[in-house]
Amino acid sequence: MNDSERGLLIDITGDGKGKTTGALGTVLRALGRGWQVAILLMIKNNRETGELRYFRKYHPDMIYECCGLGFINRPGDHAAAARTGWTRARELLLNFPGKLLVIDELNGALAAGLLDVHDVIRDLQNRRPGLNVIFTGRNTPPELAAICDLVSDIRCVRHPFDQGIPAREGIDF
Repeated sequence: MNDSERGLLIDITGDGKGKTTGALGTVLRALGRGWQVAILLMIKNNRETGELRYFRKYHPDMIYECCGLGFINRPGDHAAAARTGWTRARELLLNFPGKLLVIDELNGALAAGLLDVHDVIRDLQNRRPGLNVIFTGRNTPPELAAICDLVSDIRCVRHPFDQGIPAREGIDF
């Protein structure tokens, strides 16, 4: 297999806003090229977001699945949800016929100890040929970053939340 046939591993990490937004920008680009895309949300729940509304309306057949229970500081068996989500991710890594899989907040699930980093690395390395994978979230484990083709670290300089401004529809969700 030549390099153009090998899918890329892309990590968008850091403490700044824009990790999921960056991944969704690539999704938009891929859809514009006619690619089949799948998105798994590892921690986030099925909250009504702008992107969820968009995909339901314009790409109803696209895989867009919420595997999490929401913020991990809230009640719930987040480890079980993450394991179920990773089982689904593994299935897609092996069998999804599209060209792009986004695993949102994978790093968060790893940082919280909800998944084993060595299992995740093994599964990512054993993905089917040609599948590009983007994953997001703060605190990428160094051993995961080491296997990536691209790592972007988004740094927070200033955030509206620190000024008492809450999240806004269309900007944050």
